[in-house]
Amino acid sequence: MIGRRFWVADGRRAEFEAVFGLGGAWTRLLSQADGYLLTDVWCESPEAGQYRVRDFWSWHRNYEIFRARFHAQFESFEEWLRGERLVEKEQFLGAYYEKSGGGEADLVLS
Repeated sequence: MIGRRFWVADGRRAEFEAVFGLGGAWTRLLSQADGYLLTDVWCESPEAGQYRVRDFWSWHRNYEIFRARFHAQFESFEEWLRGERLVEKEQFLGAYYEKSGGGEADLVLS
């Protein structure tokens, strides 16, 4: 699982949710990669426009392969986000994988 936090620009929450939600530009990009499962998006703080985005992969190496194979598209997407001023700030929270097939208690920060 890849976790990130975003602070969305004022008045742009609906656009952000459309971009990162089911069928949005982000999930369409990730869907091209082997091992991508789903993206989970939720608003942590409506007042601050703060969102959490978690991308789930079947294996942690699939994300690394995606980043290598789709590097140009990933960078174009990030550049587009900045250019559109949809996001004011982004924070990478970590890349986690399951240590032994257990639950959330078995997640290990990579």
